[in-house]
Parts: sequence; C-alpha cells; structure tokens
Amino acid sequence: MKEIKQALDTMTQGMQSQVPVETMNAFGNSIMDLHTKSFGTTSEVGMMFPSVEVVTESNQQIPIVDLFKGKKTLVSFVRGNWCPFCNIEMAHLMSYYPMLQDKGVEVIVVSPMNIELLKDWKSENKMSFPIVQDKNLVLGKALDIKFELQDFVQPHYEMLGIDLKHLNQTEKTELNIPAVYIIDDEGRISFRYMDVNYGNRLELKEVINVL
Repeated sequence: MKEIKQALDTMTQGMQSQVPVETMNAFGNSIMDLHTKSFGTTSEVGMMFPSVEVVTESNQQIPIVDLFKGKKTLVSFVRGNWCPFCNIEMAHLMSYYPMLQDKGVEVIVVSPMNIELLKDWKSENKMSFPIVQDKNLVLGKALDIKFELQDFVQPHYEMLGIDLKHLNQTEKTELNIPAVYIIDDEGRISFRYMDVNYGNRLELKEVINVL
C-alpha cells in the first residue's frame, strides 16, 4: 500500500515547478507565520470533543457528537476539493478505511466548504464515509484550529482561482488547520494530529498500529 508521504512530496515538487516563485514564497511565509501562533489549546488529548453543530449530507444541522455517539471515531479536518494535499489525504483515508472499520473505528470528514460541493466531491471520489460541513468554521473555532488567511497570501489564492469566501460561504477568508482526532466511545479525544503546514498529513499506518 502506497504511503502518503511519497505522494505529498511528489505533489509539492510538482507545485514548485508549476506555480510562480512569488506564490510559493507567499505560501511558505504564510506557514511560517502560523508556526508562531498557538493552536489546539481547547482540544488536547483527554478533553471532551465539543458538541457543535455541523451540516450533514442531508442538509441537517446536527451536533457532530450525535453522529458518532458511543462509537470510536476518526474525525479528519480538510480544507476542500480545491486542495491537492487534501485529495491525497482522502485517497489515503479511503485505502485505510477497511482496516479502520476492522478496528471498530468510524470515520467522519469535516470541511468548511459548502455541503453541496462536498457531496459532489464525495460522489466523484466514491468516498464511503460521511462528510460534513463546518459551517462558518464554528467547530474549528471550538477546537482552536481556525485561522484567517493572511492578507499577503490571499491574492495568491485568488490568482489560482480559489475563492474561499465563495467556497465556504463566509465573510472572511478562514480555514481550519488540517487535523485528525480520534474520539473514544465516551466522546473524549484519545489522539490528535495537527500541522499548520498543510503539505504534511498524518500517516494512518501509525494510527492503525496503536488502535
């Protein structure tokens, strides 16, 4: 089974050869700036996962904890279908999904992107697990993983055709840091991975081995 780091490295190298140098520099400076900030202070291992409403594929607003109450669950936060690294992570997650199920672990994917776009993304990629919208990034805020994209990098996203306000239906250009939580059957966080560098993602083999 192909591991995720190789695919991520290949994607990064491809971007470096195709995306303007000033844009890549802006992306790098954005990540460096995020490294100076503190995230996840309200979502550490041992804490209860917050009961915040998300939008389901049936367009219902339901507390996310109701979707996995009593079940061990992996909750993956991604940016959206426009993010090549997120697409790699989803392919990786799909390949490991049967093994996670064998371990008794459910999977839920969370993105701030409009739920209709998320449903299209799920259908196009034949995702077997549910995907929900973190509308207005309220769940990300509760977990302390939300941030506003810096002014200096916003024009570079727009140049690439990525209109976050439109995609996420928000007034600000906000995103959640890519993160993965494993929630135990009592709703408590038993594992957490997050990285402000969206080019890095969790290697699920490491999680499978400790479940």
